[in-house]
Amino acid sequence: MKKLSLLPVATIVGLLFFQGTPKPEVENYPVHPALAPDMPADIKAIVEQKCYGCHNAESKNEKGKAKLDWDAFEASKKSKQMATKGKINEVLVDGDMPPAKFLEMKPEGKLSEAELATLLQWSAGKKKAAE
Repeated sequence: MKKLSLLPVATIVGLLFFQGTPKPEVENYPVHPALAPDMPADIKAIVEQKCYGCHNAESKNEKGKAKLDWDAFEASKKSKQMATKGKINEVLVDGDMPPAKFLEMKPEGKLSEAELATLLQWSAGKKKAAE
């Protein structure tokens, strides 16, 4: 007599059960999914204003999109996020972002000293000091 494996049956039953489970609705989700709920509001605001235009999945700036895609950032694993934040910190410290060529066309894209300090603190993984 052959023994039947329960694994295929359990898999099918599981798939049928979870397929009908509705996904929870998220209220007040940001315009850009990459800038999701666990990103601090101050970082989200800076990224939205100064970085997202070149670093998103729909950007025509292929080089900027390839180096950093905010749409993929939040969906990535925490270890990849930490590595990405390290790279962000490096280019900010080196003064490579935003690039000088971009700032010639759009000087409003320049990071203020406060914005730069905030991004550096976040990308280095440091907590804000109590205010």
